Amino acid sequence: MHISILTDRDWENPDSGGVGVHLTGQIDHWLRWGHRVTVIAGGFDGAPSVERRPNLTVYRVGSRISVFPRTLLRGLAGRVPSADVTLEIINGICWMTPIWLKGPRVSLIHHVHQSMYVDEMGQFGRVAAQALETIPLRSLYRRSHFLVVSEATKDEVARTHRIPSSAIDVVYPGVDSEFFQPGAKSDQPTMVFLGRLKAYKRVETLFDVVSAVDGLTLDVVGDGDHGPDLKAEVVARGLDDRVRFHGHVNDEAKRALLSRSWLAATASAAEGWSSATLEAAASGTPTVAHPVGGLKESIVDGQTGLHAETLGDFVAAAKRLVDDEPLRTRISVQARARAESLSWALSARRTLDVLKTAADRGARETSAGVSDQMPIGAAQNDS
Repeated sequence: MHISILTDRDWENPDSGGVGVHLTGQIDHWLRWGHRVTVIAGGFDGAPSVERRPNLTVYRVGSRISVFPRTLLRGLAGRVPSADVTLEIINGICWMTPIWLKGPRVSLIHHVHQSMYVDEMGQFGRVAAQALETIPLRSLYRRSHFLVVSEATKDEVARTHRIPSSAIDVVYPGVDSEFFQPGAKSDQPTMVFLGRLKAYKRVETLFDVVSAVDGLTLDVVGDGDHGPDLKAEVVARGLDDRVRFHGHVNDEAKRALLSRSWLAATASAAEGWSSATLEAAASGTPTVAHPVGGLKESIVDGQTGLHAETLGDFVAAAKRLVDDEPLRTRISVQARARAESLSWALSARRTLDVLKTAADRGARETSAGVSDQMPIGAAQNDS
């Protein structure tokens, strides 16, 4: 089967985050199983415009923002490569595929971006969220099929964008538990944050935890436009000797940081799943997190990590893991066992099943002279 993928960022992009992890986890297996993959993604500094490997072609067009209108125009002109099925990753901005894409498609949503737009852009973010995400999904995509990464995201997509639950499949992401392995812990208590440095990630909360827990240090792993503000905050709080910024690191460095840490943490305001929590779990490192979105599923409270509703809960949870070695050991073992049960092979197979169903349905409708695309102007907005 030939699978086309639309994504604003591919796995080589330094700002790819969980999207890149999810893509490689799936695509590596599809290629191994003999399928062909074509990717259209936004470009980035130093990236080749075309990259070819056996059964894989990556086209990088414009930037992670301009790739959307440029792909739309190419699609209207019939210049986008055809495939048996297209997987479009809606990462806060819709590709408008019902307007220009002829053929079967599935729309993948990691999480709803409304609150993130507000965190990043203030009141203007409310307008941007409606224009780029909510209105297109409620109108153009009413006959589309969706794939999400957690039950929480399914509920949120159905509620916020008024998509029928019957049109949404859930497939959990996996983790490479052969690569991420438990290792020797650091001599002193260490907490690690892994992710993009964005305002909605609320890394400042972790600075509060470091200040409140004696002897605890923090490794911040990742890049993002909120990085300079975070570094200034650390200096202002006098935490220079307890918070270390590593920037974007390679897989080996990430594995070492995760395995040596006593605990991982995320105070993010919105997550569809968070692959970082499973990478920490595979490394035998429990995660403390606000139970928002898919974090309620990627972290099993009391078994593979601890949920924390408030800052006080967050501090108390970190103290428990630092002070109670038997608890920390038990949760570490259980976290590792959970990670081993969630493989990329399983996730890739289930996603492929969804794509094959869409491709077969499209082939039947084409042979019957029926289009799965909605005529422009036929959609009704419930708002």
